[in-house]
Amino acid sequence: MTKQLLIYDNVVPVNRQTHKKTSVRKTTSFGFAKEVNSVPIVDVEFPRVCVEMPIVFSRTETGIVSLALLGAQQDRNAFVDGDNAWTGRYVPAFFRRYPFVFAVQEGTDQMTLCLDESYEGLNKKDLGERMFDGEGTESSYLRTVLQFVEEYQATFNRTQSFCDRLDEAGLLEEARVDYTMADGTKGGVTGFLRISNEKLRALSDEQIATMFRSGDLDLIQAHLLSMQQIETVVAKSTPASAARAPEEKPAADTSEDEPAVEDMGLH
Repeated sequence: MTKQLLIYDNVVPVNRQTHKKTSVRKTTSFGFAKEVNSVPIVDVEFPRVCVEMPIVFSRTETGIVSLALLGAQQDRNAFVDGDNAWTGRYVPAFFRRYPFVFAVQEGTDQMTLCLDESYEGLNKKDLGERMFDGEGTESSYLRTVLQFVEEYQATFNRTQSFCDRLDEAGLLEEARVDYTMADGTKGGVTGFLRISNEKLRALSDEQIATMFRSGDLDLIQAHLLSMQQIETVVAKSTPASAARAPEEKPAADTSEDEPAVEDMGLH
């Protein structure tokens, strides 16, 4: 089955009739994310992400988005181990909102709260948190979920505006990461954008001052700092015997307690 919205298999609107007796059981499994090697992140996550994962950018049909790079191999998340446990310190909010997500109703701008019915924690045995009470009224749990998803969507839109400003300022350039394993096997990560230090330094004092006052400069610095994590992510993606460090260059040059999926809050 083709994935919808990156990690979702079977997205359906939350409905008080259909899901009146449905409960959501807490799980620490990240099996749903094990084949994802990058994930969208929002601006408030940059400080936490930049010390553990590279922050990169990608051009999509709807504009530039910011991503956390999770692995050097396609269709493999280096932060999810063989037991489907998360091995990093920080879990991106995109994953923490799972199995819930907002979807746009076709032909309108209206956002509808949906969930992935393939999520293993859904049940009708009162295991976990009920979404509706016996009278079909939203539970406090569902209201908390709705608030989190609404905040995430608003922050995502704000972050995309930041990314669009980077693009308009001409600061983004295509880049790639090349690496060599101990057995001589070569690999590379391509298809992402980064901020060019050279183009950043070429900006006028007025442009830099505007970025500073808007907070954009803080996000740019977090991105630049995060690129130091490329070697760490490549090491997690390849055998421990990998002999050579990765080389990051422009394309033109061609542990803590196990986190719970249901943890709510953008941080």
